[in-house]
Amino acid sequence: MANRTGTAQRPNGQTQGKICQFKLVLLGESAVGKSSLVLRFVKGQFHEYQESTIGAAFLTQTVCLDDTTVKFEIWDTAGQERYHSLAPMYYRGAQAAIVVYDITNQDTFGRAKTWVKELQRQASPNIVIALAGNKQDLANKRMVEFEEAHAYADEHGLLFMETSAKTAMNVNDIFLAIAKKLPKNEQAGAPGGGGQGRRLVDGDTGPKAAGNCCK
Repeated sequence: MANRTGTAQRPNGQTQGKICQFKLVLLGESAVGKSSLVLRFVKGQFHEYQESTIGAAFLTQTVCLDDTTVKFEIWDTAGQERYHSLAPMYYRGAQAAIVVYDITNQDTFGRAKTWVKELQRQASPNIVIALAGNKQDLANKRMVEFEEAHAYADEHGLLFMETSAKTAMNVNDIFLAIAKKLPKNEQAGAPGGGGQGRRLVDGDTGPKAAGNCCK
């Protein structure tokens, strides 16, 4: 796919602004709520019992920033260890990543640190990484302190928010923060990944992106 500059037209002929398309991948241990975060962001829904992702699921959603529309190509990866070897296929060429852990499970925070280290070593050099401490609605069962995760994120240059897919707390905000940090006036990077394991979900509420980046 060639990199092209895109502008969308409003019905009255006025230019809506630039359209930028970015590949975003979600990583983290199984059952931390990656699919629930994506479902909340894309469709505004939450299912108490979410089936485990097999391989990866593909979804799209847009975020509007002033004169720019950011379209996310979202790869929601499986957290089970047996799928770990597939992860590079999904984060290769990604401009952004959300590494998710469960605030009620210390082990998932340790696993999140491993994912961050892998991304910083093997993913695109300028990738924007956000750390999401999910299940904030279960704060009374907290095992990972906010201050601990925040300090880790600061030390490693990560965006950080605690989220709740159940209550929608900070779900849109974390994607919006990533969208604001992505380089919209320079080449964004390699095009999105191939169609392996691709599953489209009706969440593409914005205009179609014209290319992989915009200038």
